[in-house]
Amino acid sequence: MELNTASGALGQCVRSSLSASTRYASKLCIKEPRALRSKRFFVAAGPVPQTVRTTTVAPPAPVSTQRKAAPKTRQEIKLLIDGQWYDCAGWAKAHPGGGIFIRLLHGRDATDVFYALHSYGPNGADTAAVRLAKLPKCEAPEAAEGSAENTFRLPLADSATAEIPGSATPERDEHAKELSMNFQEFRTKLENEGWFDRSVGQEIWALAQVLGLCAVGSELAWNGHPWLATLSIGLGMEQAGWLGHDYIHGRGKWCEFMRLMPALINGHGAGWWSEKHNLHHCFTNHEGLDRDVAMEPVFWLRSPDESGRADHPLRKFQHLYSVPMLAIVFWLWRYQSARFFIRGQCADGNPIKVDWVEVGAMVANYAWLATLPLPVALGSVTLSGWLVGNLVTATHQCEEIMPTDQAIGGFGPGGKGSAASGKTWAFDEFVDTQFRSTRDAECVFGPAETWLWGGMDTQLEHHLFPTMPRYKYHKLRPVLKKWADAHNAGYRISPSTTILKDNWTTLRDVASV
Repeated sequence: MELNTASGALGQCVRSSLSASTRYASKLCIKEPRALRSKRFFVAAGPVPQTVRTTTVAPPAPVSTQRKAAPKTRQEIKLLIDGQWYDCAGWAKAHPGGGIFIRLLHGRDATDVFYALHSYGPNGADTAAVRLAKLPKCEAPEAAEGSAENTFRLPLADSATAEIPGSATPERDEHAKELSMNFQEFRTKLENEGWFDRSVGQEIWALAQVLGLCAVGSELAWNGHPWLATLSIGLGMEQAGWLGHDYIHGRGKWCEFMRLMPALINGHGAGWWSEKHNLHHCFTNHEGLDRDVAMEPVFWLRSPDESGRADHPLRKFQHLYSVPMLAIVFWLWRYQSARFFIRGQCADGNPIKVDWVEVGAMVANYAWLATLPLPVALGSVTLSGWLVGNLVTATHQCEEIMPTDQAIGGFGPGGKGSAASGKTWAFDEFVDTQFRSTRDAECVFGPAETWLWGGMDTQLEHHLFPTMPRYKYHKLRPVLKKWADAHNAGYRISPSTTILKDNWTTLRDVASV
């Protein structure tokens, strides 16, 4: 289970005089990385420029016209970003978020994923953009040559995937491509208007709430008020979860420094969280890739006959134990964080460099809990986990599930569907996926409920713009809705009570199969 959230406006983006094919080809031409164009970093608010931006960086190295034979021990991993193909085989192991993302994106247009999750300038830092510019440029993978459309989505290796329910059709694929290109201009507009800038006052207020609740709760615990202490610390830990989620996604020196906060307050490691959670962001609701929707043998979101996975007697009762069972969420995340460092490797098997400062912060958290009465320590972690668990995936679980693993298999190094196996994943285009798999929640009980949701009620805004400060999502909601309506993107919002009820109903219906 993870933490997740986006809302917007844009005028007409694509010149009507160009045909669709010309439009797509022009977008896919080889050019300077969009992230490094100087006018993308320093521009005034206003309409999106229609002319090609200038650049202050050196021109890219010429693309070789001769294909070099790769060493036998080196698998081919090529990603398309801003119309330029990059050879990422050497970078996969060094990627801070783990190599599994890069391998799964082989042969795909990763532009939207790159700008959603990485530091590229306007969102607080340009570290990822600088690294991208240093990667070797290359030709398109052989299967994509000669077709502008194929460079956007390579043909699937297994024709059987065309029969997967919900898999891409030519009509939907065409709409998804156009939606992606319009979204890139929409993002630029928001950058120019300062939506990614952080407010000092808002940052201080958010952190003060967490520290204040934990400090007051500790004082209450040490002075013989266990119930009030549990409530105060539990709420502080819950808010620390949402705030830590914002810090880990955020870019810039402040967010980088505050990445230790989740470990200090909740014992959750940022390294483990980044790998697991970003996989959810890249492949939202893609079963076999997104572990938020593959929770067996605890919860089944699809019947075993539909998912192809093993059944268990617990499935028949999942709707009965679902609400109380979610109290284990923070305990589970503590265990997974510790295991991440003990094992010393990512999900794809590659070793990690242990961050001993982060380990020290996690140890400090347990030292703090040890000073509290045992019922308060246990109760606080359980209460905060229960609150987060019931809200964190509520806006995804009863939405569309993309069953990539049904025809292709599980993911992992050398597994079916990985770059090493020579197969291509049947996942869908990023922006289109977010609208199909995510809906917003409209809080019905006022500011107190909105505070408890911690920004997860604006889940779609968050999923489209993860590096944007969470306190801007509610203002962004009407802007995103207007843009989505103009481009037939399918923006959806429901009352929070309806979403929670739909989640429970989904579990009940699957239990009855």
